[in-house]
Amino acid sequence: MSEPADKLLDQAIVQRVANLRIEARRAVEGLRSGIHRSPHRGASVIFAEHREYRPGDDLRLLDWRAFARSDRHTIKRFEQETHLRAHLLLDVSASMDFDGGRPPTHKRDYAATLLAALAFLLLGQGDATGLLRVGAGVRDSVPARARPGQLDAILALLGAPEGTGGRTDLKAALEDVSERVGRRGLVVLASDLLDLAPTALEPLTRLRTLGHDVIVFQVMHPLELDFSYDERLRFIDPEDLETLDSDPDAVRKEYLAQIDAFVASCRKRCMSAGARYVLARTDVPVQEVVAEALSIKIRRAWA
Repeated sequence: MSEPADKLLDQAIVQRVANLRIEARRAVEGLRSGIHRSPHRGASVIFAEHREYRPGDDLRLLDWRAFARSDRHTIKRFEQETHLRAHLLLDVSASMDFDGGRPPTHKRDYAATLLAALAFLLLGQGDATGLLRVGAGVRDSVPARARPGQLDAILALLGAPEGTGGRTDLKAALEDVSERVGRRGLVVLASDLLDLAPTALEPLTRLRTLGHDVIVFQVMHPLELDFSYDERLRFIDPEDLETLDSDPDAVRKEYLAQIDAFVASCRKRCMSAGARYVLARTDVPVQEVVAEALSIKIRRAWA
């Protein structure tokens, strides 16, 4: 007797989350810590919570009274420290479904792995980290916390079914995010940025004004960038389902000029807003893309 469809779907989601965990853990091997450290940590006198001591922590923050009670080394965290939060944004609009019918990978899966790797690193060094899935606004989210089980909650949402997809509205999404994330933290967006509105990335400036460090990964499939098709095809816009029959040889030169101009425009608009921009091709190992974004050296243990 065959299993019910909903049970099969649940099993597929569980497997997807498990694979995401494995790929993200693999990606962080060789990456150093030190993603988002603040000179304000521990500066407030308002105590917030304890956490376990980690090598490299400031010894002045050790709670010796707690050690006397529990025989465990713990660090005192203060209220100002908990204001420094990381928010990871995953674009789940329909254009992120593109995989070109060929390897290396689906754009949304690649973006999810990028953010999962960052979640491993951030939570591993004690930073409160959350996730928001965005399209034309925020669709669902995991609030930024540093508690046990937070990584599982983030991976579960990263691996959840995509839903209806829909159109990209980056301006609305980023404005919604800026209202939610408060002040002074880290905001990371993984998106193909396929929103041609000239004002689409303007809210990045507001995020910077609020004191956030902002990283933008523009996730693109090699076929989108190189247009290496060699036979007539029917192209379908995933957001409005319009179709176009075309001979790749006839349009390749003009297409490549336009996609190069689009990517250059995205880079310029992000950098003008004060954000760090990284082009994330899905044929480049995730660990290399993360290392570029964080300006850190990596051991090429996977080579």
